[in-house]
Amino acid sequence: MTDRPTVEANRILSVNGITSCPAEHLQDIAAAEHIKVLFRSINDEPSFGGQLVYKGKKTGILVNTCIPNSGKHNFTFAHELGHYFLRHPPSYTMDGQSGFRCTAADMDTSRNPQETEANRFAVELLMPVDMFRPLMAGAPLDYTLINSLARQFRVSKHASGNRVLEFTRDVCIIIRTSGFNITEQRTSQAAKRHLLPLFQIPQGTAAYEAISKKKNQIDFTECDPVKWLAKTNPALRLYECTRGDWEHGVATTILKW
Repeated sequence: MTDRPTVEANRILSVNGITSCPAEHLQDIAAAEHIKVLFRSINDEPSFGGQLVYKGKKTGILVNTCIPNSGKHNFTFAHELGHYFLRHPPSYTMDGQSGFRCTAADMDTSRNPQETEANRFAVELLMPVDMFRPLMAGAPLDYTLINSLARQFRVSKHASGNRVLEFTRDVCIIIRTSGFNITEQRTSQAAKRHLLPLFQIPQGTAAYEAISKKKNQIDFTECDPVKWLAKTNPALRLYECTRGDWEHGVATTILKW
């Protein structure tokens, strides 16, 4: 089956002659389609991410900037462009307008087919494989790599980490948490089905200690694989490293072996 979001994202990059950081060209892509774009901080709706609006012959995109993360703003922008270019039927019609009103969850964990496709389009548009993958060559999967690629492609660390997992051959897992509660688990292809069905960070791990003390780990430390993995063996050496945005009570743990 054809991967429509990937095909369409590649077409847009080609048509617009984009060969460098695509996030820097989002306004140009929108302008070529006569789409008006507005960035506005809507503080009373922190869960609202962005909106694609059709009104008569006019089209607009609104990006909520209440969370100060330009990488997330770029992803929201690209996500709404995904709805537009993939010609998704509007999800609402009201007061002479139609379109999509997307939440942060729609751009993160939604299983709605249209939102999933828009997310895939955004990933392929902002981090195309022929630009992104070569920059991973020879680099270990760690926070330095994820942060460096996030800066180069002007995306969030969250988006960069997920993209790295798609391409790495390493056995690696990224776990995201709010407090001690696990909010998301992503694995590389080589690590699929290795992680225990966890809902909270296990006690007695370096991750638990880091979150308790709200203190980043400087480097990876060896840990007990039994606390994390469904299957282990005596030869397996598992390493973990946790770093957080302690002001907002969230953290990321990388496991690799």
